[in-house]
Amino acid sequence: MQTRGAVLRKGSAQWEIETLELDEPKSGEVLVRIAAAGPCHSDHHAVAGDIPRDYYRFCGGHEGAGIVEAVGPGVARVQPRRPCRRLIHP
Repeated sequence: MQTRGAVLRKGSAQWEIETLELDEPKSGEVLVRIAAAGPCHSDHHAVAGDIPRDYYRFCGGHEGAGIVEAVGPGVARVQPRRPCRRLIHP
């Protein structure tokens, strides 16, 4: 599945909108079709360099709402076609 996201690359202070390839949900993961998302304060810290990122790219906008599309093995609290909000990633 493909989606678009705001991506911050290591060493850059500019967000770029890119097409991203998503895998099917793995154990404990949920795939959500995002209806609304926005940058949060931690995203600003990533741009400013206050939060070190030691990986190649960072996709911001982890606070949002949408519809659950699929769930991975072991997920019991949410179901496909149900709304969800306040998305957080590790």
